[in-house]
Amino acid sequence: MKNRFAIKVCLLLLSFLTARHTYGQAPKVLVTDQKYYPQYHFRPQSGWIGDPDGLVFTNDTFHLFWWGHAISKDLVYWKEQPYPMKGSDRSFSYFSGSVVVDTANTSGFGKQSMIAVFTRHYPGDTLPEAQVISVSTNEGQTFNYYQNNPVLDIKKIFFRDPQVFWHPQDRLWKMVVSVPNVQEIQIYESKDLKTWKYCSSFQGLGAKNSFWECPDLFELPVAGTKMKKWVMLIGRGPNRVQYFVGNFDGKTFTPDHETNNYLKDGIGIRGKVFEDFESGLTRWKQEGKAFVDTITSVDFLGNALAASSGKQGTMGKLISIPFKVSSNAINFLLAGGKHPDSTCINLLWNGKVVRSTTGDNTNVLKWNGWDVRDLKGKIVSLEIVDRHPAAKMGNIAVDHIVFSDALMNSQLEHANWLDYGPDYYATRTWRNYDLKRSFGDTVFAIGWMGNWDYANKVPTKWGKGFQSLPRIMSLKHGSTGYQIVQHPLPALSKLRGAQFSKNDLKINGTKAIAFQPKKNSYELEVAFKPTDQHPFGLNLFVGEGRKMIFRYDPVVSQLTINRLNATDYRSDTSFTRLFAKKYNAPLTLEKGMLKLRIFVDQSSVEVFCNDGSIVLSTTNFPSQVQTGIELFSEGGVINVPMLKAWPLKTIHNPNN
Repeated sequence: MKNRFAIKVCLLLLSFLTARHTYGQAPKVLVTDQKYYPQYHFRPQSGWIGDPDGLVFTNDTFHLFWWGHAISKDLVYWKEQPYPMKGSDRSFSYFSGSVVVDTANTSGFGKQSMIAVFTRHYPGDTLPEAQVISVSTNEGQTFNYYQNNPVLDIKKIFFRDPQVFWHPQDRLWKMVVSVPNVQEIQIYESKDLKTWKYCSSFQGLGAKNSFWECPDLFELPVAGTKMKKWVMLIGRGPNRVQYFVGNFDGKTFTPDHETNNYLKDGIGIRGKVFEDFESGLTRWKQEGKAFVDTITSVDFLGNALAASSGKQGTMGKLISIPFKVSSNAINFLLAGGKHPDSTCINLLWNGKVVRSTTGDNTNVLKWNGWDVRDLKGKIVSLEIVDRHPAAKMGNIAVDHIVFSDALMNSQLEHANWLDYGPDYYATRTWRNYDLKRSFGDTVFAIGWMGNWDYANKVPTKWGKGFQSLPRIMSLKHGSTGYQIVQHPLPALSKLRGAQFSKNDLKINGTKAIAFQPKKNSYELEVAFKPTDQHPFGLNLFVGEGRKMIFRYDPVVSQLTINRLNATDYRSDTSFTRLFAKKYNAPLTLEKGMLKLRIFVDQSSVEVFCNDGSIVLSTTNFPSQVQTGIELFSEGGVINVPMLKAWPLKTIHNPNN
């Protein structure tokens, strides 16, 4: 009897300990408590996770692949599943792709079969990539490699990331897939998922300099109307997503007229265009022979720009007509060699250089700008200089000089960006194949919170990478056409603990808030109402002399993330060089207010600004005691009408 009682006690204890870790794959140690481990962003218990793949909803269940597999009922709590991909000869890697549910058995693999369509990639980038399929007849638990693969092969080394969806208007499957090295998205169609016919291609617009990857094509509702528009998402490596709004007729995606005009010619840019060089250099005095008609730069607007040849020993400069500074900022697209004083654009006042910017050692034009509030009313001039003798990156290129009260110093190409932070890539949307349940016009999306510049260098011992929060997207109309608005998933509110709330705060200097979470797992809502022109913001991850700064300057309408001194991981100088930077986003006050909704999760921050009109996502790797939160104001008092905060529970224990 005594031994039987002891056995019962042991079994009860064992079942309790086991139950704690059966949500997902049971780890040998409690990995979710390790340093930097996200508490409410999905990642597998171990290993690598990158681009989200195969996002489908079927049988009342959301699926997420990478090509691991996880399922969810609400996009908040996830259950990791066994590795599903079977039957390959292991000679290739499973690159990104999608999953469809064949509800009508168009493929002949069986009604409700799930077909994964993905890229077969051989090591070394020496053999062509091709699109292949694997088939599941058990709701995605296992996918068996199709023996007649590939289903689409155009004999290109780079040809990847198919997103496949059902188009009910013509009852055909559609595929958008990338030829990344030439910045081209191709569209195909199929009756059976096995034989594909070319329809059209999309290229030549937006940011065109780096690999185009992970395309998606879907409809989004226009907020406040009954309209929908088609949207194409394209990942611009190594860490950005751009979007295009237009129409899709089943064969061809055509950007809207406003979208095309903004991206091609800059129509709708906030401010006054001082010079676009469409009429040549008629308003500029030219010295030397450096500036010629040769165009080596990309992502310029219109049909012309000012560019030097970069030929060895060829030097010179362009000098603008004088003008009076009438705005708070001067913005311009800039490319060329990184040689301060010798390949640069300068602003001169009284014969002296008062502002200067050089290139970044690329031929890709990116937005740069100066805050010139202190020079308003002054007579100044510009000069574009190439006095660098070398041929290699000894050139300079400038386009679209704009006078504005909004500083556009993002150092990004001219494009519609989905996220202005440095760690958001490969966004894809969920497709609903559940005929019994409709989400109406709601579109759920998710991305990879990573950056290929340093993805393999991050200091996480439990694996690499995690997914963003699921987001809901819609469209609103603005001066440059339709723009995407993003909101965090409403169901995340079920993770909230006790609310902390303060109203009508007045901040002068720097002040820690009384909400002090035990760990960096919380949600924060804050509204700022400036009464004058001084900068303000908040500091996160405060502790041990470190912090991440979110600073807003109302004079030039710019939000800056500063992570120069935010992480405790400093031993790898190559990582620090790539990670410790500032990032800028243009952001206008709405009705005189700046509203931020912020999600902090151990090693990440996602900031939804002014009801999701601008979003910034960034990773960070702080110490476990860097949990402080501060509000600050520089040079005056800032009003904070509302501040709310909630600790957020972990998703790794569904019974919490």
